[in-house]
Amino acid sequence: MRIIAEIGFNHEGKMDDAAALIRAAADAGADVVKFQTFAATDIVLPSSPHVQAIQAGELDLAQHRTLKELADAAGVEFMSTPFGPRCVDLLEQVGVSEYKIASMDVTNLPLLRLIAATGKPVILSTGMAVLSEIALALETLEANGAGQVSLLHCLSDYPARAEQLNLSVLGLLHETFGVPVGYSDHFPGIDACIAAYFHGAEIIETHFTLDTTIPGGDHAHSADPAMLRRLVDSIALFETMRGDAGTFFRNRPDRANAVPYRRGVHASRPIKAGEVIGEADLMCCRPEQEFGPADAGRLVGLRAGRDIAAYAPVLHDDLVAGKA
Repeated sequence: MRIIAEIGFNHEGKMDDAAALIRAAADAGADVVKFQTFAATDIVLPSSPHVQAIQAGELDLAQHRTLKELADAAGVEFMSTPFGPRCVDLLEQVGVSEYKIASMDVTNLPLLRLIAATGKPVILSTGMAVLSEIALALETLEANGAGQVSLLHCLSDYPARAEQLNLSVLGLLHETFGVPVGYSDHFPGIDACIAAYFHGAEIIETHFTLDTTIPGGDHAHSADPAMLRRLVDSIALFETMRGDAGTFFRNRPDRANAVPYRRGVHASRPIKAGEVIGEADLMCCRPEQEFGPADAGRLVGLRAGRDIAAYAPVLHDDLVAGKA
């Protein structure tokens, strides 16, 4: 299980904030911190009303290198999503070890081919996509030399609503495409991330902020440091609980409790040597003995070969073979 803290552009171009987000994500236990690498004109036209807001989140090569160094020092992987060819070149200079592709670029085959040509692993979000588009994206990445490709189920609504999530799609994606699957979250808090784990997610990506009350950006549907820590700790606990079904029945940890907890056949009264044992003479209670409840019926009608004290276990050596 890998947990990705999607910082995205929640730093809003402020390097001090970006550094604080990296440290907070690492302290909360994230495996990866993910940014977005773009020029505004890679995403929107210069005439777009959003162009200035997008430009505020741009980071240059030197800033990317600084952020990677901070991530390395904090013990988390640095990853980013490139939004254009120049961004792939920049991230290659930074030295990323894998790539994330945004949902908006599932059908951007030229960008997919360029990223695949690096030969590095790819994590592909599938928001807005239908199965045929996902299939073509996978085919394009694999045909052009990408490393291991993983798919993230994603709802490209901000925030997504519970009834939209359809987390059972995780199983469908894995069954259909035979690749690792995960979940990219746009649902407030961490509930959907935890639910995704139980639907088979091997990767969980959640937007990350220092303060969910900050206006704008992805802050409102992000996890804050306390939420991220709860997510990391919960997943670690669930992973421990999952265990290994293949070895469980060969060495189940509660097997030793069978003796004190299971029932054995005991005498309900003193039974004298030579007496024929009746149904009322036997009781089944803890602890386990040579005979268990399933054996009690065949003991009825046998003769005691020696005295058996009240409440003592009935043993093989107490009985005379054959019905009386």
